[in-house]
Amino acid sequence: MKTVLQRLALSTLLTLISLPAFSADNRTVVWLNEEEQAMLLSEMRQFLVASQKILAASLKDDMETVEATARNVGIQQMRSTPPSLRAKLPKGFKALGPKVHRGFEAIANEAETLGDSTVILERLAQLQKNCIACHAAYQVKATATLTEK
Repeated sequence: MKTVLQRLALSTLLTLISLPAFSADNRTVVWLNEEEQAMLLSEMRQFLVASQKILAASLKDDMETVEATARNVGIQQMRSTPPSLRAKLPKGFKALGPKVHRGFEAIANEAETLGDSTVILERLAQLQKNCIACHAAYQVKATATLTEK
C-alpha cells in the first residue's frame, strides 16, 4: 500500500512539474502601430484614473468633480478616436468601447441632475464590466515600425 501511495505521489509531482507555469493567452490580438497602441493604452489608463476619481468624489458627494471627470472620458473623447485606429479594431472591441464612453456620459448626466451617489456607483460598477470583458477578450500589441531611408 505504501508503494502505491509513493508511486501516486511521485506521479502527481512529476505531472505538476511538467505543467507550464502560465496557461496560454488565448485572447484575440489587436495589432496596432506603436503610436496607435500608445494612444489606446493611454485612453484605457484615463478610464482607470477617471473611475478612481469618480469613486472618491461620489463618496464625498462631490458631484462637480464626478461630472467633470466623467464628461472628460465620455462621448467627446470617443469622437476624438482617429478613423484609422477605429478601422483596425475588431467588431467586438468596437462594441465595448462606446459602451464605456456612454457609461461615463451617463454618470456625468446623473451627477449634473439628481446627483445620486448610489446610482453613480451602480453605473460605474456596470461600466467596469465592459472594461473587464474587453481585457478578458483582447490584448493589444504593436507591430514593428518600418522606417524608410
